[in-house]
Amino acid sequence: MTVERLAGGIFETIHLDQSITYTSSVEAHEVDVQSGSVVIEGRLNAPYLVNAGEVEITSTLETTHLTNQKEAYLKVTDDVVAQTINNAGILELGAHCQAETIESTGQLQAAGTIEAASVRLEGVLQLHDVRADQLNIIVTHNGSAEYLTASDINITAKREALIFKDHDHSLKIDEIDGGHVYVENIIADLVRGDQVTIGPNCTIKVVEYTEDFKLDDQSDVLELGKITRD
Repeated sequence: MTVERLAGGIFETIHLDQSITYTSSVEAHEVDVQSGSVVIEGRLNAPYLVNAGEVEITSTLETTHLTNQKEAYLKVTDDVVAQTINNAGILELGAHCQAETIESTGQLQAAGTIEAASVRLEGVLQLHDVRADQLNIIVTHNGSAEYLTASDINITAKREALIFKDHDHSLKIDEIDGGHVYVENIIADLVRGDQVTIGPNCTIKVVEYTEDFKLDDQSDVLELGKITRD
C-alpha cells in the first residue's frame, strides 16, 4: 500500500482516516486521527489532538489537550508540553513530558522525566522518572519505574483484578521519595517519606521516614530508619 506523502505547514483543522506522512512540521488548531497511520517528520503544534489510529511524531509535541483513545498508538520522539493528557491506548514518550494533569489507563512507556501537578496511572507502566504534586497509581499489571517523587504518593492494587492472586502483579521501583506515602504491591529498593504506610504485598529493602511509619504484616521491610531532612 502506497502511503501519501504531503508537505507540512499551517492548517486550521486536520481530520484523517487514511495513512499519511507529513514530510515536515505541522501546526493546526485541531488534529483528529480517526484511523490509519500518520507520521509527522518534524514537530506537531496543535492545541487539540485526538488519536484513534496510529501516530508517530519524530520531534516535539506541543498541545493543550491530548486524547489517545483505546487501541490507539501514539509515539513522540522528543519533548511533550501539554495541559491535559488522557491515554487509554498505547503512549510512548521518548523524552521529557510536562503537563498539568496526566491520566493513563492504557499502556504508558516513558523514557524521560514526566512532570505534572496531578498524575493518575493504571494499566501497563514502564516509567523512568515521575515528579508530581499528587501521584496515584493503581497496580493492575506488572510494571516498572526508576524514580517516583511527589508530595502525596498513593499506590494501590486493583483488588477486583487481583482476586486470589494478590502477588501476581507488582510494580518494581528503584526509589520513591514523597511526603505522605502509601504503597501496596511494590518491590522497591528505597521508600522515603514523612508519613510512610507500607500496605500489603510489598517487599522493600530500605524504608526511611521522618515522622510516622506503619507496616502491614503481609509486607517485608529489610531495613528501617528514622531520618531528618535538610
